[in-house]
Amino acid sequence: MPVTLATVRRRRGRSWSSDEARRFLESARADADPLYAAYALVLVTGLRKGEALGLTWADVDLDAGELTIGRQLQRVRGTLLHHDTKTQASDATLPLPDICLAALKLRQQQRDEARAVAGKAWHETGRVFTTRYGTPIEPRNFQRSWQTRCDKAEVTPITVHDARRTCATLLADLDVHPRVAMQILRHARFAVTIKIYTQVSSKATRDALKRLGESLDR
Repeated sequence: MPVTLATVRRRRGRSWSSDEARRFLESARADADPLYAAYALVLVTGLRKGEALGLTWADVDLDAGELTIGRQLQRVRGTLLHHDTKTQASDATLPLPDICLAALKLRQQQRDEARAVAGKAWHETGRVFTTRYGTPIEPRNFQRSWQTRCDKAEVTPITVHDARRTCATLLADLDVHPRVAMQILRHARFAVTIKIYTQVSSKATRDALKRLGESLDR
């Protein structure tokens, strides 16, 4: 008799509500967290972890309010690499919303202060997000810092990747067209964006069903 194996289901990604995302960012800003700008970029513009950590000041135009994405920082087979993003679709120049622009200006001040304190121990890499001595931040340490901030902000613990999903679901909740969201999130395939858009927040689902019910109850 043939044995039927159970289907292994992939964990459905979680995401925050806009209130949880705001509480998380407010907590980081209040504590002058040096990664506050990175958190804002992940949540508001959908940057991937490696893209945020690989960001250099040459990629940021504070005067024009723009951000160019084309590089990422990843640990591959034990080596920390600063290399091109996986696909051409991942490369883009995005306008910086005010919250991200202000956060990056604050980060610039923090960098200058850290460099002055470190003195000769400072290692200039040109990266936006570094340790107190200017060296690259390990991706796993960024994840740990993210989880610690979740606890401090008293929000549902999610991963950095789930935060990118949060950006997508918040765009869906704001009725941003999926084609526009695809450009913001830099998905290579439209189907990926649509899949996330079909998993919008429970509040949005309730509101949609309520509107549907009201349209039928006439």
